[in-house]
Amino acid sequence: MESSQEVEWTEERAIKALEENQQVMIPGLREQAKGQKVHVEHEFAKLKGVILGNPESMYLPDPFHPSWYTSFRSLPREKLEWMAANRGRHVRDVDRALWEKMVKGLEALADVYRQAGAHVIQNTEPPPEEVINYTSGWLGRYGKHWAFHAQAFGEVFGNVIVNFHETQPSIRYNCVEYVEAFMGLVENDPRAVWMAMPDPLPLPTAFGAALSPGDIRIFPDKLVLVAHGVFDESDIGDRNKPRSSGNELGAEVLRRMLAPFGWRVEQIYFNANYGYHIDTLMPVLREGLIAVNENVLLTELPPEIRDWERINIEPEEYVIGAGNSVPLDSDSQAITEGAKNYIREVEKRGVNAVPVPFDEVYHATGSGMHCATFSYWREDD
Repeated sequence: MESSQEVEWTEERAIKALEENQQVMIPGLREQAKGQKVHVEHEFAKLKGVILGNPESMYLPDPFHPSWYTSFRSLPREKLEWMAANRGRHVRDVDRALWEKMVKGLEALADVYRQAGAHVIQNTEPPPEEVINYTSGWLGRYGKHWAFHAQAFGEVFGNVIVNFHETQPSIRYNCVEYVEAFMGLVENDPRAVWMAMPDPLPLPTAFGAALSPGDIRIFPDKLVLVAHGVFDESDIGDRNKPRSSGNELGAEVLRRMLAPFGWRVEQIYFNANYGYHIDTLMPVLREGLIAVNENVLLTELPPEIRDWERINIEPEEYVIGAGNSVPLDSDSQAITEGAKNYIREVEKRGVNAVPVPFDEVYHATGSGMHCATFSYWREDD
């Protein structure tokens, strides 16, 4: 795709482009969705189709920009300062060794998914400049593209794709790179419904309806759990105090979107000093089994899952991504390889732990395997 800065458009050229269908942004991405289905029963149904992030789409944000800081404030100070010193630069150009580990992690994760029988949709080529600079209008010259973490594209509830808008503009718009993949999914599945939450920009997040896929856990019987992170328990009743990611208005918008399809949305609160998204803190493994540190949840879970067994994740394993594991089915879980204690506890319960080299990726970015994965098809046979 030519850069818009290099094209002088005329009526004749526009007509020719339309007739020849030359405006393909990511060649081949739409075709990767051929034969795929859009359907997610719940979090631990058998994984059959995913979109993975792009290792070429990793431009560091300014972590102290208000749109980022709420989510990033739980990261170590030295990590925030490192990001700030290199804002707007590609990870490859800042720390090539780290970038290569991130590439290796994505490749290993893709292999795990394929071996589990899942179809993988992924772009691994550099996106066009228009995509890289898509959010610069709101974030300035440092507000560039980040699409390593594909889960920020949204979630699927039954046959309904929902694109989210969370507090981080660069993250919420990384689905721009993959819009042709979504088109392909909808074209290939006549039952698929594609929806998007209202865009809060350019308003400040506090005035918008913000929500992240990382705020979501999907349970059987069409139960959606939205979890809001607060930095002090007393902040729960004060909506003027920042949440770590989405907000209550975003959860209400999601409730209204999903209600006609029979889904129920419930909200809880957690201690954001442990992490900014519930999908970094509370993996769902199978019916009756979750994992979460005993000090994370600040309010009760919904009644139907309140008595589920809980594996306690140790704080030192949270920082390498133990809480960001991915179910392959109800008997198998992809887990970052360094989380030895968590792996041991999972296997005690009869769940097969599949190790993936994602420790350093999580330690560097605060996001791991689940964040890198958009699951569009989960269905038990």
